[in-house]
Amino acid sequence: MKLFLLFILFLISNITFSQKDSLSFEMEVYNRHFDLPKPILPEYRIFEGVQLNVIWECLITLEIMHHIKEDIDFTDVRNQVFDRLKQMSSILAHEGIFLYLTSGLDCSYHAAENNRNFKETKELQICVGDCITPSGYSEGKEIFNKMTKNIQNTLQK
Repeated sequence: MKLFLLFILFLISNITFSQKDSLSFEMEVYNRHFDLPKPILPEYRIFEGVQLNVIWECLITLEIMHHIKEDIDFTDVRNQVFDRLKQMSSILAHEGIFLYLTSGLDCSYHAAENNRNFKETKELQICVGDCITPSGYSEGKEIFNKMTKNIQNTLQK
């Protein structure tokens, strides 16, 4: 019985690790900490510890600002987040990774299919929202993808 339990445990751990390995490159890019200067943020509790050095952190910050009930002007912060997303896109593009953030029905599946051609196209897609995408994510995604596309067009001429 112990041998059977060990075998099941070994099988489950292999399945778990092999699934993580298949997502590692995309998640590594999405979770990458870029070496950017410290952001200048207002002294609100929602910005405590926020560094805006990771793509997902920028998207979440944009989304949070959409849900603040107080009448606060976040224009400077939003512009700073947009600039950081553009910088991240630029850094990746100059490293040879044209990253596009996608969303929509079955975007995880479509991104995985398109990423199979990464070595030829150097285009990488990461799904940031199946079906419904929050407005902050959509806004950040649009800025990020537009910058990636501009750089890709410039570098491929």
